[in-house]
Amino acid sequence: MRQVLVNPMSGYYMKGDVFGQQGDFVTSPEISQMFGELCGVWYLTEWMRLGKPERIQVVEFGPGRGTLMGDMIRTWKQFPYFYKTISGIHLVEASPGLRKMQRAALVKGSSDEDVKREQTAETAGMNPLESIQAEDGLTIHWHDGVELVPQQWTMVMAHEFFDALPVHSFEKTADGWRELLVNIDETEESWSIAEHIAKLLHANGGAGLVIDYGQDHIQGDTLRAIRQHEFVHPMTDPGSADLSVDVDFEALKRKIQNNDVSVYGPETQSIFLQSLGIQARAEMLLKNATTREARNNIIQSLKRLLDPAMMGRIYKVLAFANDAGKQEKPVGYQHLG
Repeated sequence: MRQVLVNPMSGYYMKGDVFGQQGDFVTSPEISQMFGELCGVWYLTEWMRLGKPERIQVVEFGPGRGTLMGDMIRTWKQFPYFYKTISGIHLVEASPGLRKMQRAALVKGSSDEDVKREQTAETAGMNPLESIQAEDGLTIHWHDGVELVPQQWTMVMAHEFFDALPVHSFEKTADGWRELLVNIDETEESWSIAEHIAKLLHANGGAGLVIDYGQDHIQGDTLRAIRQHEFVHPMTDPGSADLSVDVDFEALKRKIQNNDVSVYGPETQSIFLQSLGIQARAEMLLKNATTREARNNIIQSLKRLLDPAMMGRIYKVLAFANDAGKQEKPVGYQHLG
């Protein structure tokens, strides 16, 4: 699965833009700016709940086109007292092609020559550390892995990230359970990354979100491949389709909790976004829309994000925070027992 998705020569994510209507699948940030704006608001409320630390960093895993981070940054700029505390944005991204797209989205008018590159002992055999400074002074960094992210009070975003990490697939035969093998990978990458994130927050403080499709319990075989918005067999033309699995949120929570970090949820995407006021935001956008097409797009986007038959129920939002001693729960989870 890792080779199919991120092999430097033929990996699916190494080929360029696979997102949006012209790609193979559409994600929530690509559907509407409201998604990223409200996620940005959630981080602002967590920063306030956790004591308004003076210096923080933001880490996103698998940033795609950079749309989600761009919408969050635009939102944070409306709150200068919060925005000035951000020491840097750290994007965990292995694809050179997607790094270029993210840079173009987050630093308008920048070129490849503006990127600072540094090869260190820690990055041997990987992409170099990359960074670029935006006009307002905010520095954006790119890393191949979570282990390269600095130790600091951290806000974490992992949107549709854990679903694309390698898994082991099994089938029951006459001789018992046997693993389906294309290539042997002994690592449990999802749990290793989750544990590293939890340790980062336990040592330095912080909070985060995992937004993905899945269930809060162990599931059967959910490995799937999507090409041009249609399901295909996972073994058909490897490297030409996106591979993913449903996230086991129950196992993810255990890994995080084992490192003394609190978890909340998961809650459905619909309830999470409604708790942050997505209807009010949609009404504001509708008032400012100047064409019927723009108004219809807002209405259809809202429906797609919230409708249980679309993305509203299958997508879940898990929150986590180093918040020992705090009685108040994060926004979106205050109704839970």
